[in-house]
Amino acid sequence: MLRSRLYAILGLGCAAIAIAAVLYVNNGSTVHAGGEPPAVLDKLKLVRGSLPAPDVAFVDADGKPVKLADFRGRYVLVNLWATWCGPCITELPELAKLNAELPQDRVTVVPIDMLEKVEAEKLRSFLGMHDAAGLPIYVDRELSVQRGFVANELPLTALIDAEGHLVAKAAGPQMWDDPASVAYLKAVSAPPAPKS
Repeated sequence: MLRSRLYAILGLGCAAIAIAAVLYVNNGSTVHAGGEPPAVLDKLKLVRGSLPAPDVAFVDADGKPVKLADFRGRYVLVNLWATWCGPCITELPELAKLNAELPQDRVTVVPIDMLEKVEAEKLRSFLGMHDAAGLPIYVDRELSVQRGFVANELPLTALIDAEGHLVAKAAGPQMWDDPASVAYLKAVSAPPAPKS
């Protein structure tokens, strides 16, 4: 009798695990390859489900239109910032160091300034003064990025996967150049291991 009850409990437990696994895989949730972000990225929260990143456009340093979709095929760490934002300025050199360590064919940092009327040369000078000259220059001239990401707070950072899905978001500054942060972004963007 005790053995029958034990087998019944084990059977129910296995069934519950199997059902949970099926529901998790089939409800649109994505299994995040790199797992939870490290403790130093305490504000970076994983997005549950398979949400597409907003279809937003901005301009590069030459005023050429760029779409977020242009980065498809690699992970993108989109950082919304402004020259008047103290915490944004603090993390600019960290983002520059991070970007220098990332394999650009797999993952890149895309910092987008939220001042729609700023000139690229002024931004270039500003980044140079703040040890972030290595960062590319992008500007949200139409404020479509701000609206698309619902940026009510700066800095706002979003991690987008190679297929254009939102993986995680962070409201507020993070320690982007910490070795754990670099390792995490390299891990999430790593190509899947070959199946044996």
